[in-house]
Amino acid sequence: MGNARKRVSPAVASQVNRDLDNLMVRCIVGVVKELDPPWERNTFGRPRWNPRLVAVSCFIKVFFARSYEGTEAYLRSNDTIRRLLHGANLPGHSVIARGMDQMSITYIRKVSRHLTLRMRRQGMDVIADSTGFSLKTSSKWFDIRIRSISTKKDHIKLHVVIDAETLVILHFTITGWKGSDTREFKRLIRDLPRLGKGVGDKAYASRANCQAVADKDGTPFLCFKSNATGAAKGSPAWKVSFRAYSDDPDEWLSGYHIRSVVESVFASIKKCWGPDIRSRKGWHKRRELSMKVVAYNIKRALYVERAEALDVPLYVHVS
Repeated sequence: MGNARKRVSPAVASQVNRDLDNLMVRCIVGVVKELDPPWERNTFGRPRWNPRLVAVSCFIKVFFARSYEGTEAYLRSNDTIRRLLHGANLPGHSVIARGMDQMSITYIRKVSRHLTLRMRRQGMDVIADSTGFSLKTSSKWFDIRIRSISTKKDHIKLHVVIDAETLVILHFTITGWKGSDTREFKRLIRDLPRLGKGVGDKAYASRANCQAVADKDGTPFLCFKSNATGAAKGSPAWKVSFRAYSDDPDEWLSGYHIRSVVESVFASIKKCWGPDIRSRKGWHKRRELSMKVVAYNIKRALYVERAEALDVPLYVHVS
């Protein structure tokens, strides 16, 4: 049941991956230059650093999992960055640290949206899911210190909606470990165009979410819980979806099982940029995770562009 497994075409992946670091730097520099600055320069006191330059440095820190000092050394030793920035003076580690304080998740979302805007299209199939990222400020170390077991969860949750065809992350939100998947669903699809299928597991199964997909002319495939009934209760889309599931479960599940590809998205993020969050300050944790999403989207965008340039399929099926 479901589609055959597939992976990125080797012809595409090999060309992108062999020079991925420099391609990602070029891409983030280009996007940041096209957008408005992340914050305004002060007009008094000592001359301030260019906000766009500091923002690029913050993204590079997360993309390559470096410390602030390591990021400073990387910037100063990378000829590609110097060429892209036209030989501008590069910020030191303290400037980058202050820049991370000023970066907003709203701006990071704008960068991600700019990257994926060309790949948003009418009638696309989307999949919603969430995953956890562990924190370095882990409660388990506190447990060792006080010799007691805490019930506190030491991770934050990333909620995403992806395009089932290109696997780019179209929108994302971040919550604490208690964040409800059901409540995040409408936020995830709010800014999307007309949908094809809207797919999610049992955590997203609610009448309001079904209707939200139908309101965008989509077909909801939100897996029903065992105690679900077909009562509409003000949501006609729920009744229609439940009837389709009841009449032909195999056909309905064949449409639902495209959901499995979202696991490869989470696996890619955690493998390439780490399953944990290094930041220790509160909002820095969410900013770091947001930038990991941007890094993933840049890589997917590079794959899509290279496949179009080579005029080859993005994916090949494997048995």
